Parts: sequence; C-alpha cells; structure tokens
Amino acid sequence: MTPQPLPARVGFLAKDPWNPAIRREHMIARELVRRGSEVDFVQAPADVRRVRTDPANWGRHLRRARFEPVAPGVRVTERSTLQPGLRNGLAERADAGLLRSFLRRSGWDPALSVFMLPWEWRAARGLGGRVVFDCTDDWARLLPQARGLGDQLRRIADEADEVVVVNQVLADLFPGRTPVVVPNGADETLLTAPQTVERRARHAVYVGSISDRFDVDLVRAVLTALPDWTLTVHGQLVFPLRAQAARERFLALEQDLGGRFRHAGLLPRERLADVLDAATVALVPDVASIALGQSSMKTYDYCARGVPVVATAGHLEHSSDAPPHATVVRGAAEMAAAMVAAADEPVGHAKERIDWAAERTWDRRTDAWLDAALGDRPVPVTGVAPSRSRPVR
Repeated sequence: MTPQPLPARVGFLAKDPWNPAIRREHMIARELVRRGSEVDFVQAPADVRRVRTDPANWGRHLRRARFEPVAPGVRVTERSTLQPGLRNGLAERADAGLLRSFLRRSGWDPALSVFMLPWEWRAARGLGGRVVFDCTDDWARLLPQARGLGDQLRRIADEADEVVVVNQVLADLFPGRTPVVVPNGADETLLTAPQTVERRARHAVYVGSISDRFDVDLVRAVLTALPDWTLTVHGQLVFPLRAQAARERFLALEQDLGGRFRHAGLLPRERLADVLDAATVALVPDVASIALGQSSMKTYDYCARGVPVVATAGHLEHSSDAPPHATVVRGAAEMAAAMVAAADEPVGHAKERIDWAAERTWDRRTDAWLDAALGDRPVPVTGVAPSRSRPVR
C-alpha cells in the first residue's frame, strides 16, 4: 500500500478515561503524536448516576464541550449522558443525539475519527473525514443483556470506512464485512529498561484491569493447591454495577488466603519492569467463557520482560500468533502445574519471548493500524474531508 499522508488530527471516541493512559487507544495516540499528528480524545461518558457523587461536574459536561491539553499534542474532554446507550434503543438514540451535539459544540474536525463503543456509532452520521470502528472486545459475549447490539454491529459493518479488530475471532461480529486484524502490541520501554531487581521464588503476578472477567474461584483454588506461592495483583477495579458481588468476592481473597494474595492497586508504568522482573510467572486468570477474542496487552508486557505466561483458555488458544512457550490451561490443577513448571523452564525461553515482543511493538502495530484506518482514500493533512451522510437505521 502506498503510504498515506499522516492526518493532522485524529479523534478518539474512547471507551476509557485518558488516565491511566495504559490502553490500546492511549498507545496508538502516543505513537501518532510522536509521528506529528495531534489527538483529540473524548473520554467514556459519565451517566446520570454521577449526579449522586458529582452533580456540578456532571451537569457542566452537558453544557460544555471544551478540550484541555493533557500532554504534548493531546487534548482531552469528557461528556455526560443520561444513561448508557447500551441499555436499550431509546437510550442509544438519546445518547447519540447528545454525543452529536457535544461534538458539534466542541468544534470536532479531525480527518480521522475512531469509534470504540458500538452504541455510540449513530453519532458518526455526518462527520467529515474517515470514520473507523476499532473493536477490542467481543461485545456480544461480554454484554449478552445489551439490547440492540446486533443491529449496532450490523450498522457499523455497513457504514464504517473501515473496521479494525484485535483478534480474527471478532470478525464474525460484523456480517458481510472483512475487518482488518491489528492486534495489540508491546511497549518499547519495557524492552529497553535495565533489570534492577532479582526474581522471587514461587511468586506470581497479574497486571491489568480487574473486572468480573477475573476468575476469583480459579485463583482461590490455585493458591490453595500451592500453599507456598504468593500472587500480587496490580490494577484498577473496573467492576460494573451489575457485578458488585464479584467485586466483593475479589476483595475477600486477601483475607481468605492469609496474605498470600495481595491487591496492590494501580501500578505506575515506570514501575512495571521491576514488578515483572521480580515474578516467577505472570498470569492471565480470566473466566474462559468471556475471554474469547482478546488481544491481551498484559501478555505483550509480560513477554517484553521474558516472564513465563500462563493463561486460561480464550486468550491464546484461538490466536494465530501466540507468544512462544505460553501455557494455556483449563482449570486450577492445570494452572498450578504450569506455574510450578514455569519456575524451572529452560533459560532460553525468556529470550525467545523478548524477541517475539520486539517484533510486535506499538510502533509496528501503529503502521498497520494507520494502513487500515487511512485505507486507499486520500486523507487531508490539514482541514477535513467533505462530510458524508451515513444512514441511521
């Protein structure tokens, strides 16, 4: 493909806040800025439940649409909505109307707009430039209760200038469409950071967001089977309201396991290399039934430091590009056995994982992502392309 001019401005309708800046959209945004683009970043909306905790701020988001600089080349804004658009058709239409109004008042004009939540897609109608959907989750599997999701995904398949998915499994979400697969990538800073700590014996680590996808029962059973092992979990709690029981069960692990399990909270990226270097093994203990279709960023982080990876089914078993010597397990007995085996793996395995990650950095992934997002349609490096009206069903 002939390289396209880099767009002067790229806008992300994100599914997460800017802080902590640890997710796919943050990494791509940073790469784009490094290459000379500017980025506008609309954070995931706060809904009406925020009235209970922050009424003044919530109301101000409905009226204001101002971007604030948060880093060189990056402007961030936040909006509010009445209720999440995934609730039902009425909520989706209302939220899309609020989002369209918000974008209009903000002066939204990037040459490339990137949507990440299916229920926000209606707001793409009439935007100028190219409009792309970047799919990072199996939404149908994660949100079986979401009404109208099938129609939303079909609309994206029909209308998007391009659909990008992180895993080939997700292509089936978009009937009649052949999405471009661009997996997640490795952080180059992890590949170059010096090793300053010693690896601990019989110590497992998990680094990533913690939600109802985290298999509490599996972790409890594994640590019960391995009484001389410890596990430290680093990450932000992002349990949805419907999963508060799962949140409480997760928090109970620390007390129930006598201190061998610890939730250490959000980990600054500058400490990540040391945390991984100190681990015997790194885990991806997700509920297999809702892990299908992932391209786990934590796996790339683990491999960039050479740490053995043990993951539940779903993350790696359907990947055509799984990291070397990663172990896919089904159940606590297999995970416990894999952890013990990883402690005595051949020395060369660590280097093979590091080499694998080095071939899959965010710099390389952003090349592929841009090729897909820009396609074969010229994108102006200044200003915006003419607006194209997209039908809304």
